[in-house]
Amino acid sequence: MAKIQKTSDRRAEAFERLTTKQQQFVLEYPKDFNGAQAAIRAGYSENSARQIAAENLAKPDIQKAISEQVVELQRRAKVDAEYLLTILKEDVEADIADLFKDNGNLKPVEDWPPAFRRGLVASLKIKVVRARGDDEESQIVRIKEVRLADRTKLKELLGRHKAVGAFEKDEQGSEIHIHLGEKEALL
Repeated sequence: MAKIQKTSDRRAEAFERLTTKQQQFVLEYPKDFNGAQAAIRAGYSENSARQIAAENLAKPDIQKAISEQVVELQRRAKVDAEYLLTILKEDVEADIADLFKDNGNLKPVEDWPPAFRRGLVASLKIKVVRARGDDEESQIVRIKEVRLADRTKLKELLGRHKAVGAFEKDEQGSEIHIHLGEKEALL
């Protein structure tokens, strides 16, 4: 069985105190954060999986071991809040003009900036149309349609990130404050 990645003996103590099935549950849970499915994959009965998952998730040692496992997975994947904010910022600031050559034609995909290649372009359709010219000769025309991801949603995600805190409700939850550097606007 795979063991939790140990960064120090003290941190892995919670994991080591668990039973073999509980350890497997800890390793399975971060895959989809579905307790019942993690319990089944860990070897518990399908009939009792929901109950076992609820019991396991209520145990402090299991909670601590899962937290340590998630932190380790994030560390290995090199994904954290700073990384996410960097990617979202690049996506929000990406300039669509970078997709085109000076003559207005679309650049080849391999020449697109990384932000567009990794997901800002939701789809690329190329239609080939045969058209007749004035001299009755047929021409092949390629129509390229580029659909972008919802950039408004990306901006919202960036603003809602807790490290950014651009949108916050007041204590009563009735107003939203938008923080813009030193200034603040009220919606």
